[in-house]
Amino acid sequence: MKNEITLNPKKNSFLFFLYLVGLSIIGFLATDMYLPAFDKMRVDLGSSKSSISATLTLFLAGYGIAQLLWGPISDKFGKPKTVLMGLSIFTIASLGIYFTYSVQLLLVLRLVQAIGVCAAAVSWQALVIERYPKEQTNKIFASIMPLVALSPALAPLMGAFLLNYFGWRSIFIALALIALLLILYTLTIKEEKPAADHTDKAEDSNVDKSYLSLLKSKPFLGNVLIYAMCSAAFFAWLTGSPFFLKELGYNESQIGLSFFPQTIAFLIGGYGYRAITGRIEGKKLLPYLLVLYSVSMVSLYLITISMTPTLTILLIPFCLMALANGACYPIVVSEALKSASHNVGKAAAMQNTIQLGICFIASGLVSLFSKDALLSTTIVMGFTIPFVYIGHKLSLK
Repeated sequence: MKNEITLNPKKNSFLFFLYLVGLSIIGFLATDMYLPAFDKMRVDLGSSKSSISATLTLFLAGYGIAQLLWGPISDKFGKPKTVLMGLSIFTIASLGIYFTYSVQLLLVLRLVQAIGVCAAAVSWQALVIERYPKEQTNKIFASIMPLVALSPALAPLMGAFLLNYFGWRSIFIALALIALLLILYTLTIKEEKPAADHTDKAEDSNVDKSYLSLLKSKPFLGNVLIYAMCSAAFFAWLTGSPFFLKELGYNESQIGLSFFPQTIAFLIGGYGYRAITGRIEGKKLLPYLLVLYSVSMVSLYLITISMTPTLTILLIPFCLMALANGACYPIVVSEALKSASHNVGKAAAMQNTIQLGICFIASGLVSLFSKDALLSTTIVMGFTIPFVYIGHKLSLK
C-alpha cells in the first residue's frame, strides 16, 4: 500500500507477535470468561436468568455489527490509533461493570464493551497484512488462529478461578487490565507513512474502497464464504451438542470435556499447516482440505441417520473437520485480506461481520429445530458444503 505502514523486521518481533495474539483473543475472553459467573451475577444483581443471558446476546450482536464502524476508521486514522480508541472504550466499560449494581446498566455496558473491543478484532488482521511480507502472512495467521480457537476453551476456566477466589466483578477488572497492557504496547507502535508521489496518489484515489466494492470482489467474497461456512459448522455443533449429548446420556462434565479433542485437532491443523507453508502453496492445499471437510460433514450425517452413536464415534469425523478448518482458516483469511490491500481495515471488518452473521444463522437454525438436536445439527453442518465449494470457485476468479 502507498500510504500504510512500512515493513520493518525489527518491529515484527516476538513481542509484537504476542501483541497480535492479545488483540485477536481479547474479544473471545470478553465473551467467555464471565460465563461461569452467570448464576452469581443473577443473585447479586437481583435479576433473572434471561436478563443475564441477554448480556451475552447483546455483546455478540454489538461485536458483529460494530466491526463495520471500525473498518473505515482504521483505514482513515491507522490501526494503532484505532486500537487505542477501541480498547480505551472497552476498558472504561469494563471498569464500569465492576461498579454497577443495575442489570439495565450492565446490559448497556456490555454493548459498549462489544463496540470497543471490535477495534482489536478488525485491526489485528489488518496489521498482519500491513506489517509482514506477503509470503509470511499465511504463516503468521497459522500461528495465531489456533490460539484464537484455544481461547474459548481456556477463558471459562480463567473466569471460574477468578469467580471462586475474588468474585465475579474481578473478571471485568482482569479484562480491563489485559486491555490496558495492550494499550500500553500500542503506544510504542509508530505508524510511518512514506511520502507518495502524485502518480501513486492519483492511482490510489481511483480505487473503489467502499464495502460494496468488497462484495463485488469475487476473490474476497469467495474466501470469506469458505471461512464463514466452515465457522458456521463449528457454531452449529457448539449450539446443538449440549442438547444431543444430554439426550445420548452424557452428563455436564463429559459434555464439557468433549470440547477439548476438537480444540486439539484444530491446533494440529493450524500448526501442521504452519510447518509446511514454505513447501506447499496454500491455494494448492485448500481443495484437499475442503474435501476432508466435506467427507467429515457427510460422515456425521450418515452416522446420525444409521445408528444411535456414542460420543467417540461422533468426535472422530468432527475432529477431522476441526483439523481441516485449523489448516484452512489461515489460507482463506490471508487470501481474502490480500485481495483487498487498498482497504484492508474495511476488508477485515466485512469478513468478520459476514462470518459472525452466518454463524448466528446456523446457530439459530439448530436452536429452532432443537427437538431433534443431533439430526438438525448435522443437517445444518451438511448444508454448508455446497456453499464452501461456491466460495472456492469464486476465489479462483
